[in-house]
Amino acid sequence: MRKLDVKHYLDIYSIRKEMQEEGITNPSEQIKNFTKDFVEKLQSLQLDEEVILKDSSFFDSKGNLIMKIPN
Repeated sequence: MRKLDVKHYLDIYSIRKEMQEEGITNPSEQIKNFTKDFVEKLQSLQLDEEVILKDSSFFDSKGNLIMKIPN
């Protein structure tokens, strides 16, 4: 399996954010806030940087926490 990078997650979560804003999907406010904040954080990273999903959290290639998925 190829390594997943910032571009991969930014594409997915940008679409999710747009769908939430347009009312196509209507998750909890907690998930809406997570999506918005996650997209903002991803936009500040290099698109080719690897993103590691571990223990319900996203980390950069250096092991720094990007975001924790809300329960």
